[in-house]
Amino acid sequence: MTNHVKVSREDALQCALACDRFGAEVEKLLNGVAAQGRISGFGTLPSGVALNEKYTELTSGGSGSLTSTLQCHIDVATKLADTFRRMGEQYVETDDAVAASLQQSDTGGR
Repeated sequence: MTNHVKVSREDALQCALACDRFGAEVEKLLNGVAAQGRISGFGTLPSGVALNEKYTELTSGGSGSLTSTLQCHIDVATKLADTFRRMGEQYVETDDAVAASLQQSDTGGR
């Protein structure tokens, strides 16, 4: 059994497009969450204020927040799309180089 994955240029481009679509959908979610701003509706009692602050922090606070996590997903999707595009480009470059090499050998290197 071999441990190879074969991806054609077209497959690589399709994967890049899928990553782009995924990133765009997650970005819509991120923009929706960010547009909501501060969460409210927990009242003015100290426990309500504390709960409001906690939910706001979880939604759009620091590194463990929903907005941060969504941005990480967008970043990964963008990097994957770039990687698949490069794979597709290298597929064509390699194929062209091999074809040129074969043509040279057929003509005796002339």
